[in-house]
Amino acid sequence: MNQFDLLKPSFRKNEPSHKPYYPEAIEYRVGISVTIAVLLSIYTLDYFDLNLPSWGELLLGFIMIVGYGFAFISLFLSRNAGKVIISPHRIALKPKKNPEKYPSSPIYVNEETEINIYLMKSIQFGMQRTLLHFQVINGNRVSDFGMLLKNKQKHQQYYDVLESWYKAGFNINEFDQLGSRVFKLNEGKNYEDVQKIKQEYGLEWK
Repeated sequence: MNQFDLLKPSFRKNEPSHKPYYPEAIEYRVGISVTIAVLLSIYTLDYFDLNLPSWGELLLGFIMIVGYGFAFISLFLSRNAGKVIISPHRIALKPKKNPEKYPSSPIYVNEETEINIYLMKSIQFGMQRTLLHFQVINGNRVSDFGMLLKNKQKHQQYYDVLESWYKAGFNINEFDQLGSRVFKLNEGKNYEDVQKIKQEYGLEWK
């Protein structure tokens, strides 16, 4: 049994599919952009040796503090909406509140289940953090939820889950941010890797 952080879903208005998205993914992108902008500002000042007035230096210092603060919060202090508990044949969602926004739990997985996993965001700033969107299809029932891997230990636990599912012959499809098929987040990006994976796990990989 492995336990991960559950993400809080939101739903876009006027979208027929009602597919959830996750504010954390947007915050991560903004946080990265702010950090890059601040670093570029510092580099530009040093490179061109600009002589700013004291009020300009104070303003820049304030912007840097706010920027780094926002980037830190968005990257490392993601809101914890609850827990995702994964055992070999079932997934239990334990939201802290608003359970109606999540699919009914538990979600059972077996050889007839289709499991689609989409990488939303992956960041490594000395601390691994990965956001994933799961779509679990059992017949006519489609269950969508988001999950956060917040450190190396959680990433390893996630790999262990995938390993057990692949070896059990479950129908798993992993996709990166560009929509390309991958294996365990970042493997299978070239022809040789794909052939080894297909042979080892008996996968049909188109």
